[in-house]
Amino acid sequence: MARRRRTAHRTSSETGWWLAGAVLVAVSIVVQVVQQHPVAASLIALVVLAAVCGGGWLWVQRSRRLAQKERTVAVTDVMSGPEFEHWVARLMRASGCRRVRVSGGSGDMGADVTGYAPDGRRLVVQCKRYSAKVGSPEVQRFAGTARHVHNADVALLVTNNYLTAQATDLARRCRISVVDRDVLGIWTASLTLPIPPVPSRPAAPATALMARLPGGRRLHRARAPRAKPSTPPIGASTPTTPAASASATPASTPAPPPIVAPTGTDWWNETP
Repeated sequence: MARRRRTAHRTSSETGWWLAGAVLVAVSIVVQVVQQHPVAASLIALVVLAAVCGGGWLWVQRSRRLAQKERTVAVTDVMSGPEFEHWVARLMRASGCRRVRVSGGSGDMGADVTGYAPDGRRLVVQCKRYSAKVGSPEVQRFAGTARHVHNADVALLVTNNYLTAQATDLARRCRISVVDRDVLGIWTASLTLPIPPVPSRPAAPATALMARLPGGRRLHRARAPRAKPSTPPIGASTPTTPAASASATPASTPAPPPIVAPTGTDWWNETP
């Protein structure tokens, strides 16, 4: 065994010396050719530069084609579970998500990928690369940990397949955004994150906002119109009020007798 190691080491050393010698010979030949034929050397340099540029352009085009192919849903069918999770993470970054992190594993508790949407909401993603439809148990487990354990603002279930009818109904009731195969294809083509928009609150009236401000209530009361007293039209008869009619004493009713104080006593100071 030791003899084989020494033989392999000697062979690699000899190969390295041969390569170094070949490089030195090639450099010396190039220098001599440049000195003797500068015009030809310039043409050769231009050809080599053009070849390098052309190769770089082809490599860029090939990379773009591979990226375009990666953004199709069909490539996910041959991926493993971890590969699908990283693929979804790259798709999230391309869609403008920030702080995207792949945390899938045995102890992820339903959070394969986490991140933040462009509007700042926290995303918790469960990735399901299945050859069959996703059932209700998977949705139920994800619904139990997405918000209560991982504090998700948006719970996202991404799959390369579809959900059963029961799983779809359960996801709707648990407020889980489902990205099935059709939605995933639209997402990869448009790079628009398929999550519900932020719920908008109804705008408060201007009078309510003014009343909340310091001194706004007094200003609102000062600006409130006052009711004008109603004036009867000219020539209209003025109705008699019930108080006036009640105070009028009929002629047939006798007047009460006058009160006469007893003589020689202070009656108003007496205790009753």
